[in-house]
Amino acid sequence: MKSPHGALFLLIGLVLISTGRSLGNGFAFDDVPIILDNTQVHVMSPPWVYAQQSYWPPKNLGDAYRPWTVWWFAIQWAVSGGAPWVFHLVSVALTAAVTLAVYGLGLELMPAAGAVAAAALFAVHPVHVEATGNVVGQAELWMTLFSVAGAWVYLRARRGGTLGPGPRWTLAALVVLAGASKEQGIVLPGLLGLVELLGFPLIPWRDRLRAVGPTFGVLALTGVCFLIGRYAVLGDLGGGPPAAGLEGLGLLGRAGVMLPLVVDWARLLLWPDALSAQYSPPAYGGTTSLPQALIGGAIAAAALAGGWWSRHRAPHVALGLGWIGLAIFPVSNVLFPTGILIAERTLFLASVGGVLVVSALGTRRSALGRAGVVVLIGLGAARSFSRQAVWRDGATLFAQTIIDQPNGYRGFFVFGRELVRRDQPNLAVAMYRRAGSLYGGDPRVFEEWGQILRGRKQCAEAIPIFERGVSAAPTGTVARSRLFECLMSERRFREALDVARLGVDLGSTEFSAGRARAEAALAERP
Repeated sequence: MKSPHGALFLLIGLVLISTGRSLGNGFAFDDVPIILDNTQVHVMSPPWVYAQQSYWPPKNLGDAYRPWTVWWFAIQWAVSGGAPWVFHLVSVALTAAVTLAVYGLGLELMPAAGAVAAAALFAVHPVHVEATGNVVGQAELWMTLFSVAGAWVYLRARRGGTLGPGPRWTLAALVVLAGASKEQGIVLPGLLGLVELLGFPLIPWRDRLRAVGPTFGVLALTGVCFLIGRYAVLGDLGGGPPAAGLEGLGLLGRAGVMLPLVVDWARLLLWPDALSAQYSPPAYGGTTSLPQALIGGAIAAAALAGGWWSRHRAPHVALGLGWIGLAIFPVSNVLFPTGILIAERTLFLASVGGVLVVSALGTRRSALGRAGVVVLIGLGAARSFSRQAVWRDGATLFAQTIIDQPNGYRGFFVFGRELVRRDQPNLAVAMYRRAGSLYGGDPRVFEEWGQILRGRKQCAEAIPIFERGVSAAPTGTVARSRLFECLMSERRFREALDVARLGVDLGSTEFSAGRARAEAALAERP
Protein backbone atom coordinates (compact mmCIF):
# COMPACT_ATOMS: atom_id res chain seq x y z
CA MET A 1 0.00 0.00 0.00
CA LYS A 2 2.01 2.97 -1.28
CA SER A 3 -0.34 5.75 -0.24
CA PRO A 4 -0.88 6.27 3.51
CA HIS A 5 -4.33 7.59 2.67
CA GLY A 6 -5.04 4.36 0.80
CA ALA A 7 -4.01 2.38 3.85
CA LEU A 8 -6.34 4.42 6.06
CA PHE A 9 -9.28 3.94 3.70
CA LEU A 10 -8.58 0.21 3.50
CA LEU A 11 -8.45 -0.17 7.27
CA ILE A 12 -11.60 1.85 7.92
CA GLY A 13 -13.38 -0.13 5.22
CA LEU A 14 -12.39 -3.40 6.87
CA VAL A 15 -13.64 -2.11 10.22
CA LEU A 16 -17.00 -1.22 8.67
CA ILE A 17 -17.31 -4.64 7.04
CA SER A 18 -16.48 -6.41 10.30
CA THR A 19 -18.46 -4.24 12.72
CA GLY A 20 -20.97 -2.16 10.73
CA ARG A 21 -23.63 -4.83 10.98
CA SER A 22 -23.73 -4.23 14.74
CA LEU A 23 -25.59 -0.95 14.13
CA GLY A 24 -28.75 -3.06 13.85
CA ASN A 25 -28.17 -4.73 17.21
CA GLY A 26 -30.00 -3.86 20.39
CA PHE A 27 -28.89 -4.36 23.99
CA ALA A 28 -27.90 -7.92 24.84
CA PHE A 29 -26.55 -9.84 27.83
CA ASP A 30 -24.59 -7.55 30.21
CA ASP A 31 -25.87 -4.50 28.31
CA VAL A 32 -29.17 -4.98 30.13
CA PRO A 33 -27.99 -4.55 33.77
CA ILE A 34 -25.11 -2.19 32.93
CA ILE A 35 -26.96 0.16 30.56
CA LEU A 36 -30.64 -0.55 30.00
CA ASP A 37 -31.63 -1.08 33.65
CA ASN A 38 -28.88 0.95 35.31
CA THR A 39 -30.08 4.27 36.72
CA GLN A 40 -26.44 5.25 37.31
CA VAL A 41 -26.00 5.87 33.58
CA HIS A 42 -29.47 7.34 32.98
CA VAL A 43 -28.56 10.56 34.78
CA MET A 44 -25.62 12.57 33.45
CA SER A 45 -23.14 13.32 36.25
CA PRO A 46 -19.59 14.71 36.39
CA PRO A 47 -16.89 12.06 35.80
CA TRP A 48 -15.69 12.12 39.42
CA VAL A 49 -19.11 10.83 40.52
CA TYR A 50 -18.54 7.60 38.56
CA ALA A 51 -15.04 7.36 40.06
CA GLN A 52 -16.77 6.75 43.41
CA GLN A 53 -18.96 3.89 42.18
CA SER A 54 -18.65 0.24 41.25
CA TYR A 55 -18.99 -0.60 37.57
CA TRP A 56 -21.87 -2.92 38.36
CA PRO A 57 -25.03 -1.51 39.92
CA PRO A 58 -25.22 -2.29 43.66
CA LYS A 59 -28.06 -4.78 43.24
CA ASN A 60 -25.83 -6.93 41.00
CA LEU A 61 -23.10 -7.15 43.66
CA GLY A 62 -20.42 -6.46 41.05
CA ASP A 63 -16.75 -6.14 41.83
CA ALA A 64 -15.33 -4.13 38.92
CA TYR A 65 -14.13 -0.54 38.67
CA ARG A 66 -14.46 1.19 35.27
CA PRO A 67 -15.43 4.83 35.84
CA TRP A 68 -14.28 6.08 32.43
CA THR A 69 -16.40 3.50 30.64
CA VAL A 70 -19.48 4.17 32.76
CA TRP A 71 -19.14 7.92 32.26
CA TRP A 72 -19.16 7.41 28.51
CA PHE A 73 -22.22 5.18 28.77
CA ALA A 74 -23.94 8.06 30.57
CA ILE A 75 -22.90 10.47 27.81
CA GLN A 76 -24.28 8.15 25.15
CA TRP A 77 -27.52 7.67 27.05
CA ALA A 78 -27.95 11.44 27.41
CA VAL A 79 -27.33 11.96 23.68
CA SER A 80 -29.43 9.05 22.43
CA GLY A 81 -32.19 8.76 25.00
CA GLY A 82 -31.28 5.09 25.22
CA ALA A 83 -31.29 4.31 21.48
CA PRO A 84 -28.99 1.26 21.00
CA TRP A 85 -27.75 2.29 17.56
CA VAL A 86 -25.96 5.33 19.02
CA PHE A 87 -24.05 3.10 21.43
CA HIS A 88 -23.14 0.73 18.63
CA LEU A 89 -22.03 3.63 16.44
CA VAL A 90 -19.62 4.70 19.18
CA SER A 91 -18.32 1.12 19.35
CA VAL A 92 -17.67 1.14 15.59
CA ALA A 93 -15.85 4.47 15.88
CA LEU A 94 -13.75 3.18 18.78
CA THR A 95 -12.88 0.03 16.83
CA ALA A 96 -11.69 2.20 13.94
CA ALA A 97 -9.63 4.32 16.34
CA VAL A 98 -7.97 1.26 17.89
CA THR A 99 -7.26 -0.17 14.43
CA LEU A 100 -5.56 3.04 13.34
CA ALA A 101 -3.59 3.08 16.60
CA VAL A 102 -2.38 -0.46 15.83
CA TYR A 103 -1.38 0.78 12.37
CA GLY A 104 0.56 3.67 13.91
CA LEU A 105 2.30 1.33 16.36
CA GLY A 106 3.12 -1.04 13.51
CA LEU A 107 4.77 1.74 11.52
CA GLU A 108 7.13 2.28 14.44
CA LEU A 109 8.10 -1.40 14.49
CA MET A 110 8.16 -2.72 10.93
CA PRO A 111 7.92 -1.74 7.26
CA ALA A 112 4.70 -0.16 6.03
CA ALA A 113 3.44 -3.41 4.47
CA GLY A 114 3.75 -5.19 7.80
CA ALA A 115 1.99 -2.35 9.65
CA VAL A 116 -0.93 -2.43 7.19
CA ALA A 117 -1.15 -6.22 7.50
CA ALA A 118 -1.14 -6.08 11.31
CA ALA A 119 -3.86 -3.41 11.45
CA ALA A 120 -5.94 -5.16 8.78
CA LEU A 121 -5.77 -8.47 10.66
CA PHE A 122 -6.75 -6.63 13.81
CA ALA A 123 -9.69 -4.91 12.10
CA VAL A 124 -11.26 -8.21 11.01
CA HIS A 125 -10.27 -10.54 13.87
CA PRO A 126 -13.37 -12.64 14.68
CA VAL A 127 -12.52 -12.93 18.38
CA HIS A 128 -13.28 -9.20 18.61
CA VAL A 129 -16.98 -9.59 17.85
CA GLU A 130 -17.93 -10.04 21.48
CA ALA A 131 -16.28 -6.69 22.27
CA THR A 132 -17.55 -4.85 19.19
CA GLY A 133 -21.05 -6.34 18.94
CA ASN A 134 -21.95 -6.01 22.62
CA VAL A 135 -22.08 -2.43 23.94
CA VAL A 136 -20.36 -3.21 27.24
CA GLY A 137 -17.38 -4.26 25.12
CA GLN A 138 -16.55 -0.57 24.95
CA ALA A 139 -14.55 -1.21 28.13
CA GLU A 140 -12.19 -3.36 26.05
CA LEU A 141 -12.12 -0.83 23.21
CA TRP A 142 -11.23 2.14 25.42
CA MET A 143 -8.67 0.16 27.41
CA THR A 144 -6.94 -1.15 24.29
CA LEU A 145 -7.00 2.26 22.62
CA PHE A 146 -5.21 3.85 25.58
CA SER A 147 -2.75 0.94 25.85
CA VAL A 148 -1.78 0.94 22.16
CA ALA A 149 -1.61 4.74 22.17
CA GLY A 150 0.70 4.52 25.17
CA ALA A 151 3.06 2.14 23.36
CA TRP A 152 3.02 4.40 20.29
CA VAL A 153 3.72 7.55 22.32
CA TYR A 154 6.53 5.79 24.16
CA LEU A 155 8.23 4.60 20.98
CA ARG A 156 7.95 7.98 19.29
CA ALA A 157 9.32 9.83 22.30
CA ARG A 158 12.02 7.30 23.10
CA ARG A 159 13.50 7.50 19.64
CA GLY A 160 14.34 11.09 20.50
CA GLY A 161 16.40 9.95 23.50
CA THR A 162 15.51 10.68 27.13
CA LEU A 163 11.80 10.90 27.87
CA GLY A 164 10.88 14.43 28.88
CA PRO A 165 8.08 15.70 31.14
CA GLY A 166 5.55 15.93 28.30
CA PRO A 167 5.66 12.25 27.23
CA ARG A 168 6.11 11.17 30.85
CA TRP A 169 2.89 12.76 32.10
CA THR A 170 1.04 11.80 28.93
CA LEU A 171 1.92 8.18 29.64
CA ALA A 172 0.86 8.54 33.27
CA ALA A 173 -2.52 9.86 32.13
CA LEU A 174 -2.88 6.94 29.70
CA VAL A 175 -2.15 4.47 32.52
CA VAL A 176 -5.00 5.99 34.56
CA LEU A 177 -7.39 6.06 31.59
CA ALA A 178 -6.58 2.47 30.58
CA GLY A 179 -7.13 1.22 34.15
CA ALA A 180 -10.29 3.30 34.53
CA SER A 181 -11.66 1.73 31.34
CA LYS A 182 -11.05 -1.87 32.34
CA GLU A 183 -8.90 -3.69 34.88
CA GLN A 184 -6.54 -5.16 32.26
CA GLY A 185 -5.31 -1.65 31.52
CA ILE A 186 -3.11 -1.76 34.60
CA VAL A 187 -0.61 -3.83 32.55
CA LEU A 188 0.29 -0.79 30.42
CA PRO A 189 3.51 -0.02 32.36
CA GLY A 190 4.56 -3.63 31.77
CA LEU A 191 3.87 -3.30 28.05
CA LEU A 192 5.98 -0.15 27.97
CA GLY A 193 8.75 -2.06 29.71
CA LEU A 194 8.66 -4.63 26.91
CA VAL A 195 8.76 -1.85 24.34
CA GLU A 196 11.84 -0.41 26.04
CA LEU A 197 13.72 -3.70 26.29
CA LEU A 198 12.88 -5.02 22.83
CA GLY A 199 12.70 -1.75 20.95
CA PHE A 200 16.07 -0.53 22.19
CA PRO A 201 18.03 -3.70 23.03
CA LEU A 202 21.61 -2.42 22.75
CA ILE A 203 21.50 0.41 25.28
CA PRO A 204 23.67 -0.21 28.39
CA TRP A 205 21.68 -0.62 31.60
CA ARG A 206 23.18 2.42 33.27
CA ASP A 207 22.29 4.66 30.33
CA ARG A 208 18.86 3.05 30.11
CA LEU A 209 18.05 3.73 33.75
CA ARG A 210 19.21 7.30 33.43
CA ALA A 211 17.00 7.83 30.37
CA VAL A 212 13.78 6.08 31.43
CA GLY A 213 14.06 5.50 35.18
CA PRO A 214 12.19 8.68 36.16
CA THR A 215 9.40 7.88 33.71
CA PHE A 216 8.89 4.35 35.00
CA GLY A 217 9.03 5.66 38.55
CA VAL A 218 6.16 8.01 37.74
CA LEU A 219 4.24 5.21 36.02
CA ALA A 220 4.72 2.88 39.00
CA LEU A 221 3.54 5.56 41.41
CA THR A 222 0.56 6.29 39.15
CA GLY A 223 -0.41 2.62 39.06
CA VAL A 224 -0.14 2.29 42.84
CA CYS A 225 -2.26 5.41 43.40
CA PHE A 226 -4.87 4.09 40.98
CA LEU A 227 -5.05 0.76 42.83
CA ILE A 228 -5.38 2.60 46.15
CA GLY A 229 -8.29 4.56 44.69
CA ARG A 230 -9.92 1.37 43.46
CA TYR A 231 -9.50 -0.21 46.89
CA ALA A 232 -11.05 2.84 48.55
CA VAL A 233 -14.17 2.44 46.40
CA LEU A 234 -14.56 -1.36 46.23
CA GLY A 235 -12.74 -2.51 49.34
CA ASP A 236 -10.56 -5.02 47.48
CA LEU A 237 -8.13 -5.39 44.59
CA GLY A 238 -9.33 -8.76 43.30
CA GLY A 239 -11.66 -9.75 40.53
CA GLY A 240 -14.64 -11.01 42.50
CA PRO A 241 -15.91 -14.54 43.19
CA PRO A 242 -14.26 -17.41 41.32
CA ALA A 243 -15.67 -18.76 38.09
CA ALA A 244 -17.54 -22.05 38.05
CA GLY A 245 -14.93 -24.78 38.15
CA LEU A 246 -12.49 -22.76 40.27
CA GLU A 247 -14.45 -22.68 43.53
CA GLY A 248 -12.32 -23.25 46.61
CA LEU A 249 -9.03 -23.52 44.70
CA GLY A 250 -5.83 -21.73 45.60
CA LEU A 251 -3.23 -20.32 43.23
CA LEU A 252 -1.75 -23.68 42.22
CA GLY A 253 -5.16 -25.29 41.87
CA ARG A 254 -6.39 -22.51 39.62
CA ALA A 255 -3.22 -22.72 37.56
CA GLY A 256 -3.80 -26.44 37.10
CA VAL A 257 -7.33 -25.87 35.81
CA MET A 258 -6.31 -22.98 33.55
CA LEU A 259 -3.24 -24.61 31.95
CA PRO A 260 -5.30 -26.75 29.52
CA LEU A 261 -7.17 -23.60 28.50
CA VAL A 262 -3.95 -22.21 27.00
CA VAL A 263 -4.90 -24.35 24.00
CA ASP A 264 -8.18 -22.44 23.67
CA TRP A 265 -6.48 -19.05 24.04
CA ALA A 266 -4.08 -20.00 21.26
CA ARG A 267 -6.90 -21.21 19.04
CA LEU A 268 -8.96 -18.08 19.59
CA LEU A 269 -6.02 -15.84 18.78
CA LEU A 270 -4.85 -17.77 15.72
CA TRP A 271 -7.90 -19.46 14.19
CA PRO A 272 -11.16 -18.37 15.90
CA ASP A 273 -13.66 -20.07 13.64
CA ALA A 274 -15.63 -21.65 16.53
CA LEU A 275 -16.82 -18.88 18.86
CA SER A 276 -18.99 -18.88 21.96
CA ALA A 277 -20.34 -16.30 24.39
CA GLN A 278 -19.85 -18.74 27.30
CA TYR A 279 -17.05 -21.09 28.33
CA SER A 280 -18.07 -23.12 31.37
CA PRO A 281 -18.02 -26.60 32.95
CA PRO A 282 -18.16 -29.38 32.15
CA ALA A 283 -16.91 -28.45 28.68
CA TYR A 284 -14.27 -26.10 30.15
CA GLY A 285 -12.67 -26.07 33.58
CA GLY A 286 -13.70 -28.07 36.60
CA THR A 287 -11.20 -30.84 35.95
CA THR A 288 -7.64 -30.90 34.62
CA SER A 289 -7.16 -32.85 31.40
CA LEU A 290 -3.58 -34.14 31.49
CA PRO A 291 -3.11 -34.39 27.68
CA GLN A 292 -4.52 -30.92 27.13
CA ALA A 293 -2.52 -29.57 30.08
CA LEU A 294 0.64 -30.95 28.48
CA ILE A 295 -0.28 -29.32 25.17
CA GLY A 296 -1.07 -26.06 26.92
CA GLY A 297 2.25 -26.20 28.75
CA ALA A 298 4.06 -26.91 25.49
CA ILE A 299 2.39 -23.91 23.82
CA ALA A 300 3.36 -21.64 26.70
CA ALA A 301 6.94 -22.97 26.68
CA ALA A 302 7.18 -22.55 22.90
CA ALA A 303 5.97 -18.95 23.18
CA LEU A 304 8.58 -18.20 25.85
CA ALA A 305 11.33 -19.88 23.83
CA GLY A 306 10.22 -18.12 20.65
CA GLY A 307 10.24 -14.76 22.38
CA TRP A 308 13.72 -15.33 23.78
CA TRP A 309 15.08 -16.58 20.44
CA SER A 310 13.61 -13.70 18.44
CA ARG A 311 14.50 -10.90 20.85
CA HIS A 312 17.52 -9.89 18.70
CA ARG A 313 16.62 -11.47 15.36
CA ALA A 314 13.04 -10.13 15.14
CA PRO A 315 12.33 -8.00 18.21
CA HIS A 316 8.82 -7.06 17.08
CA VAL A 317 7.96 -10.78 17.08
CA ALA A 318 9.28 -11.06 20.63
CA LEU A 319 7.32 -7.94 21.55
CA GLY A 320 4.13 -9.46 20.15
CA LEU A 321 4.59 -12.69 22.10
CA GLY A 322 5.38 -10.83 25.30
CA TRP A 323 2.39 -8.54 24.72
CA ILE A 324 0.08 -11.57 24.51
CA GLY A 325 1.40 -12.99 27.77
CA LEU A 326 1.13 -9.73 29.71
CA ALA A 327 -2.36 -8.98 28.38
CA ILE A 328 -3.69 -12.43 29.27
CA PHE A 329 -2.09 -12.72 32.70
CA PRO A 330 -4.59 -10.50 34.60
CA VAL A 331 -7.52 -12.57 33.27
CA SER A 332 -5.78 -15.93 33.63
CA ASN A 333 -7.29 -16.60 37.10
CA VAL A 334 -3.83 -17.53 38.40
CA LEU A 335 -2.99 -14.54 40.59
CA PHE A 336 -6.63 -13.96 41.58
CA PRO A 337 -10.02 -15.23 40.34
CA THR A 338 -11.83 -13.07 37.80
CA GLY A 339 -15.30 -14.65 37.67
CA ILE A 340 -14.81 -16.12 34.17
CA LEU A 341 -12.76 -18.99 32.77
CA ILE A 342 -12.46 -17.62 29.25
CA ALA A 343 -14.19 -14.69 27.61
CA GLU A 344 -13.47 -13.74 24.02
CA ARG A 345 -13.69 -10.03 24.83
CA THR A 346 -10.72 -10.32 27.21
CA LEU A 347 -8.49 -11.26 24.25
CA PHE A 348 -9.02 -7.90 22.53
CA LEU A 349 -5.82 -6.41 23.98
CA ALA A 350 -3.87 -9.66 23.61
CA SER A 351 -4.78 -9.87 19.92
CA VAL A 352 -2.66 -6.76 19.27
CA GLY A 353 0.39 -8.87 20.06
CA GLY A 354 -0.98 -11.71 17.98
CA VAL A 355 -1.38 -9.64 14.82
CA LEU A 356 2.10 -8.16 15.27
CA VAL A 357 3.55 -11.68 15.26
CA VAL A 358 1.47 -12.96 12.33
CA SER A 359 2.06 -9.89 10.16
CA ALA A 360 5.79 -9.87 10.87
CA LEU A 361 6.16 -13.53 9.98
CA GLY A 362 3.74 -13.43 7.05
CA THR A 363 5.03 -10.36 5.21
CA ARG A 364 8.78 -10.73 5.52
CA ARG A 365 9.39 -14.21 4.17
CA SER A 366 7.77 -14.80 0.79
CA ALA A 367 5.01 -13.97 -1.61
CA LEU A 368 3.24 -17.10 -0.33
CA GLY A 369 3.29 -15.72 3.18
CA ARG A 370 1.88 -12.40 2.03
CA ALA A 371 -0.85 -14.22 0.11
CA GLY A 372 -1.67 -16.16 3.25
CA VAL A 373 -2.10 -12.92 5.20
CA VAL A 374 -4.49 -11.64 2.53
CA VAL A 375 -6.51 -14.87 2.76
CA LEU A 376 -6.66 -14.55 6.54
CA ILE A 377 -7.93 -10.99 6.22
CA GLY A 378 -10.70 -12.09 3.88
CA LEU A 379 -11.75 -15.02 6.02
CA GLY A 380 -11.68 -12.91 9.16
CA ALA A 381 -13.86 -10.20 7.62
CA ALA A 382 -16.42 -12.77 6.47
CA ARG A 383 -16.54 -14.51 9.84
CA SER A 384 -16.79 -11.25 11.79
CA PHE A 385 -19.58 -10.00 9.53
CA SER A 386 -21.64 -13.15 10.03
CA ARG A 387 -21.00 -13.33 13.79
CA GLN A 388 -22.19 -9.75 14.47
CA ALA A 389 -25.81 -10.82 13.93
CA VAL A 390 -25.59 -13.24 16.87
CA TRP A 391 -25.45 -10.25 19.25
CA ARG A 392 -28.70 -8.72 17.99
CA ASP A 393 -30.51 -9.31 21.31
CA GLY A 394 -30.44 -11.58 24.32
CA ALA A 395 -32.74 -14.27 22.95
CA THR A 396 -30.77 -14.54 19.70
CA LEU A 397 -27.45 -14.64 21.53
CA PHE A 398 -28.41 -17.24 24.13
CA ALA A 399 -30.14 -19.50 21.62
CA GLN A 400 -26.95 -19.48 19.57
CA THR A 401 -24.81 -19.99 22.67
CA ILE A 402 -26.35 -23.37 23.47
CA ILE A 403 -25.73 -24.34 19.85
CA ASP A 404 -22.12 -23.13 20.01
CA GLN A 405 -21.46 -24.84 23.34
CA PRO A 406 -24.04 -27.56 24.09
CA ASN A 407 -21.87 -29.11 26.81
CA GLY A 408 -21.43 -25.99 28.93
CA TYR A 409 -23.98 -25.34 31.65
CA ARG A 410 -23.79 -21.57 31.63
CA GLY A 411 -25.29 -21.09 28.18
CA PHE A 412 -28.48 -22.81 29.35
CA PHE A 413 -28.40 -20.88 32.64
CA VAL A 414 -28.21 -17.43 31.05
CA PHE A 415 -30.82 -18.43 28.45
CA GLY A 416 -33.10 -19.40 31.33
CA ARG A 417 -32.62 -15.98 32.89
CA GLU A 418 -33.44 -14.29 29.60
CA LEU A 419 -36.61 -16.36 29.25
CA VAL A 420 -37.68 -15.35 32.76
CA ARG A 421 -37.15 -11.72 31.77
CA ARG A 422 -39.34 -12.34 28.72
CA ASP A 423 -42.04 -13.97 30.88
CA GLN A 424 -41.58 -17.46 29.42
CA PRO A 425 -41.22 -19.50 32.63
CA ASN A 426 -41.95 -22.91 31.12
CA LEU A 427 -39.07 -22.62 28.68
CA ALA A 428 -36.93 -21.13 31.43
CA VAL A 429 -37.50 -24.20 33.61
CA ALA A 430 -36.30 -26.43 30.77
CA MET A 431 -33.12 -24.37 30.44
CA TYR A 432 -32.43 -24.43 34.19
CA ARG A 433 -33.06 -28.18 34.28
CA ARG A 434 -30.49 -28.74 31.52
CA ALA A 435 -27.99 -26.43 33.22
CA GLY A 436 -28.39 -28.29 36.51
CA SER A 437 -27.89 -31.64 34.82
CA LEU A 438 -24.61 -30.47 33.31
CA TYR A 439 -23.12 -28.85 36.41
CA GLY A 440 -24.20 -28.86 40.03
CA GLY A 441 -21.75 -26.36 41.47
CA ASP A 442 -23.56 -23.10 40.73
CA PRO A 443 -26.24 -22.46 43.38
CA ARG A 444 -27.86 -19.70 41.29
CA VAL A 445 -29.19 -22.29 38.84
CA PHE A 446 -31.17 -24.00 41.60
CA GLU A 447 -32.16 -20.78 43.37
CA GLU A 448 -33.76 -19.38 40.24
CA TRP A 449 -35.19 -22.66 38.95
CA GLY A 450 -36.79 -23.46 42.31
CA GLN A 451 -38.10 -19.92 42.65
CA ILE A 452 -40.16 -20.28 39.47
CA LEU A 453 -41.84 -23.36 40.94
CA ARG A 454 -42.26 -21.69 44.31
CA GLY A 455 -43.99 -18.75 42.62
CA ARG A 456 -46.45 -21.24 41.13
CA LYS A 457 -47.19 -22.70 44.59
CA GLN A 458 -45.31 -25.89 43.63
CA CYS A 459 -43.11 -26.06 46.69
CA ALA A 460 -43.17 -29.85 46.80
CA GLU A 461 -41.32 -29.84 43.47
CA ALA A 462 -39.12 -26.88 44.42
CA ILE A 463 -37.80 -28.37 47.67
CA PRO A 464 -35.35 -30.90 46.13
CA ILE A 465 -34.14 -28.19 43.75
CA PHE A 466 -33.45 -25.76 46.59
CA GLU A 467 -31.72 -28.60 48.44
CA ARG A 468 -29.30 -28.89 45.52
CA GLY A 469 -28.66 -25.18 45.77
CA VAL A 470 -27.89 -25.46 49.48
CA SER A 471 -25.59 -28.39 48.77
CA ALA A 472 -23.72 -26.34 46.16
CA ALA A 473 -23.22 -23.42 48.58
CA PRO A 474 -23.87 -24.43 52.20
CA THR A 475 -22.95 -20.99 53.56
CA GLY A 476 -25.16 -19.17 51.05
CA THR A 477 -28.43 -17.71 52.23
CA VAL A 478 -30.66 -17.44 49.15
CA ALA A 479 -31.29 -21.13 48.47
CA ARG A 480 -31.41 -21.89 52.19
CA SER A 481 -34.02 -19.20 52.92
CA ARG A 482 -36.18 -20.28 49.98
CA LEU A 483 -35.89 -23.91 51.03
CA PHE A 484 -36.94 -22.95 54.57
CA GLU A 485 -40.03 -21.09 53.34
CA CYS A 486 -41.08 -23.95 51.09
CA LEU A 487 -40.69 -26.45 53.91
CA MET A 488 -42.78 -24.25 56.16
CA SER A 489 -45.52 -23.89 53.54
CA GLU A 490 -45.55 -27.70 53.15
CA ARG A 491 -45.84 -27.99 56.96
CA ARG A 492 -42.57 -29.91 57.15
CA PHE A 493 -41.63 -28.00 60.28
CA ARG A 494 -39.02 -30.40 61.63
CA GLU A 495 -37.01 -30.23 58.39
CA ALA A 496 -37.44 -26.44 58.27
CA LEU A 497 -36.08 -26.22 61.81
CA ASP A 498 -33.01 -28.26 60.84
CA VAL A 499 -32.37 -26.00 57.83
CA ALA A 500 -32.63 -22.86 59.96
CA ARG A 501 -30.47 -24.26 62.77
CA LEU A 502 -27.71 -25.21 60.36
CA GLY A 503 -27.89 -21.74 58.82
CA VAL A 504 -27.34 -20.18 62.25
CA ASP A 505 -24.50 -22.62 63.00
CA LEU A 506 -22.81 -21.59 59.75
CA GLY A 507 -22.88 -17.95 60.78
CA SER A 508 -26.07 -16.66 59.13
CA THR A 509 -27.77 -15.08 62.12
CA GLU A 510 -30.74 -14.02 60.00
CA PHE A 511 -32.00 -17.59 60.31
CA SER A 512 -32.56 -17.10 64.05
CA ALA A 513 -36.03 -15.74 63.36
CA GLY A 514 -36.80 -18.69 61.10
CA ARG A 515 -35.65 -21.12 63.76
CA ALA A 516 -38.05 -19.49 66.22
CA ARG A 517 -40.90 -19.72 63.69
CA ALA A 518 -40.27 -23.42 63.09
CA GLU A 519 -40.04 -24.14 66.84
CA ALA A 520 -43.32 -22.31 67.45
CA ALA A 521 -45.00 -24.20 64.61
CA LEU A 522 -43.82 -27.51 66.05
CA ALA A 523 -45.05 -26.54 69.51
CA GLU A 524 -48.50 -25.73 68.16
CA ARG A 525 -48.78 -28.99 66.23
CA PRO A 526 -51.18 -31.40 67.94
